[in-house]
Amino acid sequence: MRYTRFFRILGLVIILSLLVIAIPATPVQAARTVTVTPSQGSIGSEITIAGEGFSASTTTTDKYVNIYFSSDEASVGQYINVQVKTYKTLKFGVWVDYQGNLDIKKSFTVPAQMNDGSVDADVVAGNTYYVYVTREYTDPNSPATIIGAVAQFTVVGGEITLDPTEGPVATEVEITGADFSREEDITVKYDGAILEINDGDSQTDADGGFISYVLIPESFAGTHTLTVTVASSEVTAEFTVEPEIILSPTSGEAGTEVTVSGTGFGRRKDVVVYFNNVGVATVTASSKGSFEATFNVPELEADIYNVEAEDEDGNLDAAKFTVTMPPPPPSPPPSPTPNQPPPPTTAINISSTSGSIGADIVITGAGFEAGGTITVKYDGEEVATVDADSNGIFLAVFKVPTSKHGDHTITISDGTNTEELTFTVESEAPPTPAPLAPEMGVNVKPPISFDWEDVADPSPPVTYTLQIATSASFSADSLVLEKTGLSQSEYTLTEKEAMEIIGQEAPYYWRVRAVDGASNEGEWTGAGEFYITRPFSFPDWALYTLLGVGGLVLFAIGYWMGRRTAYYY
Repeated sequence: MRYTRFFRILGLVIILSLLVIAIPATPVQAARTVTVTPSQGSIGSEITIAGEGFSASTTTTDKYVNIYFSSDEASVGQYINVQVKTYKTLKFGVWVDYQGNLDIKKSFTVPAQMNDGSVDADVVAGNTYYVYVTREYTDPNSPATIIGAVAQFTVVGGEITLDPTEGPVATEVEITGADFSREEDITVKYDGAILEINDGDSQTDADGGFISYVLIPESFAGTHTLTVTVASSEVTAEFTVEPEIILSPTSGEAGTEVTVSGTGFGRRKDVVVYFNNVGVATVTASSKGSFEATFNVPELEADIYNVEAEDEDGNLDAAKFTVTMPPPPPSPPPSPTPNQPPPPTTAINISSTSGSIGADIVITGAGFEAGGTITVKYDGEEVATVDADSNGIFLAVFKVPTSKHGDHTITISDGTNTEELTFTVESEAPPTPAPLAPEMGVNVKPPISFDWEDVADPSPPVTYTLQIATSASFSADSLVLEKTGLSQSEYTLTEKEAMEIIGQEAPYYWRVRAVDGASNEGEWTGAGEFYITRPFSFPDWALYTLLGVGGLVLFAIGYWMGRRTAYYY
């Protein structure tokens, strides 16, 4: 009896063990999750959405979810169109794959508006929004609206760019903004202080963009912060202030008192003012990097000089000052002799007595007619006209015109007083161009073209001379073509020119040289050999033979036609 009970219990244990083994484990549904990358961005930026832990599709049943972007906060288990009424549909009918992951092939754009729900609203930078993924459904005609997973996304402020990003005080800066809240007021601050918008937009447009202009206020050298605030969005950019000086006056004779006004220098830094590299004043800049100093023009010859201001941090700017000749003291002029003109009362100075074509020439003068019109001529051709000031002082600037190398006469006159200067145009020849085509020994056929490399010269414009000859010596009797004044580094023979040189089996030769605006002629290139493929033509004997054969054929046809006609009659 005792053993019977034991075996009954043992059998029951074995049966229960077999049942535990036979019953399969029921899988546990993992929690649905959704991830937004990145977790913050501006309106119009791209985001990617990934989801996992959803009820997977099977080979017989496809499952789908919907994705929404909303400002309404809700929890898993609540409903779209109930707790979430303001939203933008990002994707409808996203397939859930066989592993329970969302099958999303593309990124999404952060919307500017949420207008798919029962309540519309704009997306505002600086706020937190929610990405909702519904639970799975199988019938596209009956989509689920219950929320299965949620992720947060923060819409950050827009972007701004500055143009320029550096410059002196009072520089006008263009601020271009994008991706801000629509039709909102714009506030600009400079180092924390409100800065007035000088021109342009004071509100964002319908796309959240704007273009505004501000003037950089008085501030010391270095980097400063421009802050743009739109609604709750705040974006910053940096502007670098550079030093600048202004002279008053900008010209005068030795001893003239000059005021130097400086901005954008170091904060409370010592500034030294230099005239022609000699210190003439020292001053300390203000807390905003500005200063004002005065000095007297040193005893120097009439010319244009540099005035520089530099602080102890190396912030430096320069300006030009023209030293003029003082009018001569009044004195009774000596009695002129018949062959001796009265002594001149004018003085002139030229910035350079030699140079290249196109160079800038500065002429200053004193002692001319007060308020008179000064005419400057170069070899008799007018190149500048200016008015003298009330003291008879003037400054004229012109570019050296195209002219031959060597000496040229510059005449300065106000109609009463006349002065002359000599200017020498440089005589350095331009480089030799490198020939490109035709290459040595090649056969060419019409159209016949020549090509060579460009040549640069300080006296523009550069032109080219091309020669073609039947001899490598380019003797006068072998020269068959010469083209001068070519403005391009290539030339194609006209049909007439090509026909004139075609006619011999021997080689032809070509060369080229450059000529600058001062008529300086460069060296010739080496002689390039080439052959011309002559077009096909019948020799005279062949032509006459063909004409004879043609005549015989016509005679035979006529004879045959005559015989045939006689036969019929």
